[in-house]
Order: sequence, then C-alpha cells, then structure tokens
Amino acid sequence: MTDSPRRTGATGTTTRVRPHALVPDRHAWTDIAFTTALAVVALTAFGTSFTGSAYLVVGVLGVVVAVVVTHLTRAAGWPVVSAVVICLGLFFLLGGPLCLRSLGDTSVLPGATTLARVADQAVFGWKDLLTTLPPVDGDGPLLVLPWMSGLLAGLVGLALAHLPVRRVWLSAALPVLAMTAVLSGAIVLGVRHPQSLLLQGSVFAALALAWLAVRARRASVSVQGGSTSWVRSAGAVAMVVLAAGLALPASGWVGDERAVARNWVEPPFDIGRYPSPLAGFRKYIDLRGRNDPANVHDKVLLDVEGVEPGTRVRFATMDRYDAMVWGASDNALPGPADDAFQRVSSTIDNPVEGDEVEVSVTLGEGWTGVWLPTVGALQSMRFETADARAKADIFRYNLATSTAVVPSGLAPGDRYSFTAVQPDDELTDETVGSAEQSWPLPPGAAFIQGPTEKWTEGAGADPMDRVLAAAEHLRTEGKYSDGVGRTERVHVAGHSVSRLSDEFVNAPQIVGNDEQYAATMALIANDIGVPARVVLGAEVPEGGRITGREVAAWVELRAADGSWKTLPTDAFMSRTPPADQVPETNTPMSGTVIPPPNPIPPPSDAGEQSDADLKERKATRKKPEEEEDEGLIADLPGWVGIIVTYVGAPLLLLVLLLGAVVGLKAWRRHRRRSAGSPSARFVGAWRELVDHARDLGQVVPLGPTVTRREQSVGIVSDRAAVLARRADGFVFGPSVPEASAAATYWESIDAERRAMSQEVGRWQRVRAAISLRSLRRTSSPPSSDADPAPSARVTPAPGRVATSAGRVRRLADWRSRRAPD
Repeated sequence: MTDSPRRTGATGTTTRVRPHALVPDRHAWTDIAFTTALAVVALTAFGTSFTGSAYLVVGVLGVVVAVVVTHLTRAAGWPVVSAVVICLGLFFLLGGPLCLRSLGDTSVLPGATTLARVADQAVFGWKDLLTTLPPVDGDGPLLVLPWMSGLLAGLVGLALAHLPVRRVWLSAALPVLAMTAVLSGAIVLGVRHPQSLLLQGSVFAALALAWLAVRARRASVSVQGGSTSWVRSAGAVAMVVLAAGLALPASGWVGDERAVARNWVEPPFDIGRYPSPLAGFRKYIDLRGRNDPANVHDKVLLDVEGVEPGTRVRFATMDRYDAMVWGASDNALPGPADDAFQRVSSTIDNPVEGDEVEVSVTLGEGWTGVWLPTVGALQSMRFETADARAKADIFRYNLATSTAVVPSGLAPGDRYSFTAVQPDDELTDETVGSAEQSWPLPPGAAFIQGPTEKWTEGAGADPMDRVLAAAEHLRTEGKYSDGVGRTERVHVAGHSVSRLSDEFVNAPQIVGNDEQYAATMALIANDIGVPARVVLGAEVPEGGRITGREVAAWVELRAADGSWKTLPTDAFMSRTPPADQVPETNTPMSGTVIPPPNPIPPPSDAGEQSDADLKERKATRKKPEEEEDEGLIADLPGWVGIIVTYVGAPLLLLVLLLGAVVGLKAWRRHRRRSAGSPSARFVGAWRELVDHARDLGQVVPLGPTVTRREQSVGIVSDRAAVLARRADGFVFGPSVPEASAAATYWESIDAERRAMSQEVGRWQRVRAAISLRSLRRTSSPPSSDADPAPSARVTPAPGRVATSAGRVRRLADWRSRRAPD
C-alpha cells in the first residue's frame, strides 16, 4: 500500500499513514491496469465475428466487474473462491439485461426463462457462433460469449497476479500466460482473417512483455550491479525490437493460414444441397424402346430381404415446396419435433409402436445417389460393405420423416442391414386430420386454392373428407401420361408452379404421372389445412427385387394424433391414358420444362465438403512435388496444426531469443580472446571471469575505482585472488607480456569458469547461460582494455584487500545460500 505523509505537531517529524485496505496500492494499480488492457485487446479478436461494437462494450464491462470483485475480495481477506462465486452470480444476474436485452420475469431479478437462456448460450453458444456465417448479429443472444470471456479474463488474470508462488519466474509469468490463453481462445473462436494484426500482435505482445518485466523485477531480488534504470529500460526496448525482428521471418515459416475452430467444426447438415429425387422421376418410366443411359426402368435397384411383399420401401420424403420442386428440408415441422438430419449411432432412439422387422438390403446396378432406402422407423443400422465405418460415421437420419442419407454417396453392391418398426400408417374412414395450417402455401402456389374450393364443394367441413374428395376428383378426371408417346410429348416433366397450374389443374385436361399428381395432391391437402408431404419409394414385389418399374410417389397426411397416414398413389391418380390425342406440331411446347437441378458431386467418404473445399479442388494444378508435400500435411490430424501454430511458434521465438543471448556472449568471448595486444587479452580474460560470476548471481563490485583484487573477494572461487594477482602482474609489469602467456591465462580462466559452474546446479547453469546481467552496460572497469604502460603500477589502498579468511567465509556463505538444483 502507498502511504500518505502526515506531520505531527509536537516533534515536527513526518510519519507515513497507511490508507484504507480497499484502496489499491501502486503494485495493485499496475496489475489492474495491465489486466484490463490485455483483456480488452484480447476481446477485440471477436470483432470479425460480431457486427457493431456491442460485443466489445459487454466484454469490457465483464472485465471491469471481474477486476473490481477480485480486488475487493482479496483486500477483504476472502479466498479466491469467493470471487468466483460472486462473478458467477453477476454473470447470471446481469446476463439478461446486457446480452438478452431482457430484465427477466420479474422487475428486479431474472426469472427461470432468462437464466435458462443465459446458461444455454454459455454452454452451447460457441457452437452456434462457429456454425453461423459471420458476422453474427451484434445485438443477439450470442453476446453472452464476450460477456463470459470478459469475466473470465478479469477474474483469472488478476487472481493469478496475486497468487503466491515460490518460483520467481512462475509468479511473474502466470498472469501473462493467462491473458495469452484468453487471446488464443478468442482467436480460435474467430475467423481466418484477424480483426487487427497491430492490436492482437504488436500491442498485445508489447503489453505482455512489459507486464512480465515489471512483475519479474518486483518479484526478484534487486541486484543493480552499477546499472541505472534508463539502461535497463533501453535494454528492454532492445529485446522487444529483437523479438519483433525475429518474429517477422519466423511467421513466414509457420504459414499464413490461421488455425481457427471454424475450420474443423462441422456446420449443420444442409439437405437442400442435394437435388429432389421427385424431380428426376422420369428416369424410372418406360421409354417404349427409346434408348437413354440414365433410365433405370428395367434395372435392379434393390434386393430386399426380411419383409412381406407389398411393404413400402421409402427412398426419400419431401416436406417442403418452394414453387419449383418438392424437396427434403430440416426443421419443417413446427414445435419441438425432432425434424432434422442428424448423426445417429448404430442404435437409434426412435420409439414407435408397430411390428418390428429385420431387413437386409443390397443395392443393384441401377441405384446411385445419397438417399438410403429404408422401411418404417429405424431402430438400428449396420453397414456391411468395405467402407462400412466411413459410411456409419457420416450417416444421417431424420426421425420425423424417416429418411436416411449417406452424404458420401451409395454405389451398386453396397449392402446394409437394419431393424425397424412398421407403424400402422393405413388411412381409414376413422382417421381425423390434424386440421392445422402448418405450412402456408409458398408464393405463387395460390393457384391451387380455386380448384380446391371447386373440387370439394360437396365434401362438408371435415378437412380429411375434403382431402379425399379432391383426391377422388383427380383420380376420376385426370389422365396418365409419361410424355413418351409422339402425341404426348407436350406433357413435360417437372412440378413447378407453371407446370402444375397452366398445364395440369387449369389445363383443358389433367394429364401427368406420379410426379405431377403427388405434388398437386400434397398442395391441395396443405391448402385445406391437413399437413402433407410427398414420398418417393416402391412396394416390394414377390421375391424382393425392386426395379425402376415399381417406383412410385405417394402422399402422407398428418393425423390428429401426430402420426402420418399414407394416401396411396391409386387414390388420387388414374392409369387411363389421355382421351384426346393432340397432334404433334412443329410449334414450341407450351409448357416450360423444368429440368432437375444439376446434381452436386457427393462429398468424399471422409465427410461432407464445404464450398471452400470444392473451390480448392478447382484451383490451378500444382506441381507433383508440391502436391506430394501437401498430401503429407493433409494426412496429419487437425490438432497438430493447432499445436504447431499456437505452441510451436511461440516456442520457436523463445528459442531464437535465448539462442541470440548465448551467441552474443560467445561473440564477446571471441573478441576478448583475440584482442590486438596480449595485455588487452589479459584484461578481457579477467572480465570474462567477472561476467561469468555475475551471470551465476554473485555480487561482484564494479566501478572505476574497484581493483581486480577487490573484485576477487566477490567472486566465489578458490583461485580468483591468484588469477587477479596474475592479471595485475602481467598488465602492470615492466615488460609487455607474451602472447603465449595470455593464452595460458585464458586456459586458466576457462578452467576456473568450468569449476564455478560445477559448484551450482544444472538449472542454475542454464539460467547463467541465458542471463542478461553481464550484458548490461556498466561503468568503466578497474583497468581499461588498452595496453597500459609497462612501468605503470597500481598499489591497492591499505585495508581494501579482503583477507583470505574473509574470502573463505564469503565462499561458505554463498554456497549455503545457493538453492539446490
């Protein structure tokens, strides 16, 4: 604590009065300032993930709250856990108004709903952040993440700054390492492009090194050694400049790609990437002698074992119409229904009432794509082909639509087995429709409202009766055509709005096949108020072999109890060909052909591919050597890249800095050993022994008036006094010393340096090698490096040379104080 001066009236003396314990002292203010500054810089890494600056305001508030709480609890003498508990309470108490923009369910305290939302975002918000295209809404609930990060940064940083640790270096480094971890976490949750290299690189590094230097100086024993504060400051600045200079070329070795979690966290599966199977229905029709390689009418699609003939096999369920096609979608059902394509294990929690069956399926020559044919509601799945494990890892299943997908694709010969429950899905007279407007008609599909009203006029008010009446009208009034005959080619494929409106329900004659009938029937049911969806599949014939001729499209209707009932194809589609044959002309067809969407190449067996992966595959071809090298890198796990980037790079920088210190000392030793005159070599050898002693932590007197014999008293060595006298004898002797004598003296100095190193532990020898004490600029040495006059002699002042007994006593004291290795 800093003391304030107070003068007493009686004696006139000045005393120091200690302020209140809650007021930070000089050291506490320093730690608070550095903690706050480093935390704010770390929080700026979220800048590329959020819009606006609300994230930074919320994060800085978290830092301030945590710093204040941590300091007050420490000043009050409370344990660290009390600060953790208080910050946790404030996290939930202030999380609603700061992040959710809600005060909760009461006027003062947050209610259960607010607390649950804050907790949910704290646990699962990171996943929402990583799987959302950045930048996300800066005013949304994901603000809980910077709020929580700010609290953690302030709490951990300041708590570790006051944590009592015996080792000086660890005490100085702990809070700095904590703030570095906060920055690394924010970067990992960010995007590939940094918000600011200046802030997250240079500014953060400068603040961290400065705080580290301040804490190290505060925690260590003060050994001035004749140096001044400005010299030490200049040395610190030089080290920062050296670090920056080494970091620049080192960054080129690491690479320019930032390793962020977004690169490895898989986004939600988008079933919309794959074309609707209903749009390609005409590959299953009979071409009547025409040749089309894509047609599979007579090819084997599946060999099914374990079910009775007549069982419906589901290829895909299409539950969303976008005015172009009926397609599969995620979360099409309202409410908490589990309606999404999600990864499942070999055992599936899918409680459904019905008869359990065990089915084995072998794909035939005509089957390709990502859709996996199944029966009923799956309970378990087992792939039996060579790449079974890869398929099982990426297999996805939609519990609500009973649709299975293998994103890597399926091929003829693939075999799999599963257990399933066949529910009672037959539509009876007692079935009651759900009568809820779940899926409003898409824009442009309002054309169906007129025909629906007209075809169901006498059906009454019951929604299911109206649906069945419309189905009966389609069956009796409609005609069937695949558009293959010469006079039927005007009946084109597709089920877009234009195809279903002008060329189907509003045409002079309703003509189409399963594609148009099923698409229209589902729209009619939705318009009436009974949720409906289209299913593509086939009924198992005798023998279990399904070819393209068995493929059909039917409609499923949602009953009042939430189950789905099947409206068979024959209930709304006639097999009667068109009554009136329209002659073929050269005029363009009135209908617009809506071809199926171009199929997207299915991802590889390793998992789903992103757009970035597809673009990289289309990039310019690289040289074979480069491709081989990149292949080796790609085979490495993702965590190796993270370790190399965030652990290897700092370690490499640290090794380079320490190596620079060792190399500088070696260069200095070489320069002293190879000085121009033998006398200067004697002087350099003695200075080498003094510098070695200082690096070992020994207090050696320095200054222009200090002789070598006085310095030998501070050197913990049995031969220091003898070596000092030998140096004086040659430097101040009557004649110029020989070069061989200087070489012999250097050998003696080297031997003594080795002996001094053997007296200490291994860790202390390492610290001496990288110590900066001897590199600090000091005042002039006891004798200059210049070759003195042969006749010059210096006689030590009386009483200034320590006795032999004093030297021995000092040696014993230093050895007793030396910490064990």
